Amino acid sequence: MSACTSHSHATPSDPLPVITVNGIAIPEESLANELQYHPNANFEVVVQQASQALAIQQLLVQQAEKEGFNINDSDEETVVQKLLEQNVSYDDPSEADCERYFDNNRAKFTTAPLMEVDHILLAAAKDDLPARQVAKNNAVDIIQQLKQDPMLFPVLAEQYSACPSKKTGGSLGQISKGQTVAEFERQLMLLPQGLADKPIESRYGFHVVNLTRKIEGTPLDYRMVTDKIKGYLVHRASHLAIQAYIQSLVEQADIQGVDIRFSDENIHI
Repeated sequence: MSACTSHSHATPSDPLPVITVNGIAIPEESLANELQYHPNANFEVVVQQASQALAIQQLLVQQAEKEGFNINDSDEETVVQKLLEQNVSYDDPSEADCERYFDNNRAKFTTAPLMEVDHILLAAAKDDLPARQVAKNNAVDIIQQLKQDPMLFPVLAEQYSACPSKKTGGSLGQISKGQTVAEFERQLMLLPQGLADKPIESRYGFHVVNLTRKIEGTPLDYRMVTDKIKGYLVHRASHLAIQAYIQSLVEQADIQGVDIRFSDENIHI
């Protein structure tokens, strides 16, 4: 294999697979329409997920017909739900199950950290790569100046920031979870208190960040999250039971054109 050889990937111009379930073909237009519900940068993954979703749906409809459900009397989604209700069962989590999950996942059950943040935004459109590189370089230069003299932050914010907070010295006030864009928030959460050594990138450009105060989240009492835990465990038990039922049908079926790949995320009912 030469250095120039690479694995091929499906693209929007490639023909869609011909999928049959126990000899029944899924119309190509149905597959083409289903693609929109499975966004992914890799079109091969889009086709796989869409093909699998339709194959499983067709398999369940066929099983419903075998068990005497009348497809003509209601839509397929309703019939499939009735089929699952009749054939899938699972045990509700006990109090001991909930307590065990809480004990094994304490880190998930805390209040969100509270942060006081100053920033300087060096703006650049997310698809303008030259401008983003300039913004990043400028942010690095500003950080070096602030390391020499932290008191310059309000002055540099007024001079360079593209955010309205420049009028208040770059202050964003107090920030907690869900109050800013996700990619900015994720990086903020990881920062220690003080001036960040490197610029933080977001869809808007690059940010010089000074975390002036950070109050870490505090552990929540079990009684405060019992309902949340039980709801999650019920959902997980239901999901796994449905997956096991579908897998049993797949093992008995003749499915052509798509490999059914089970995971926690790819069962679409």
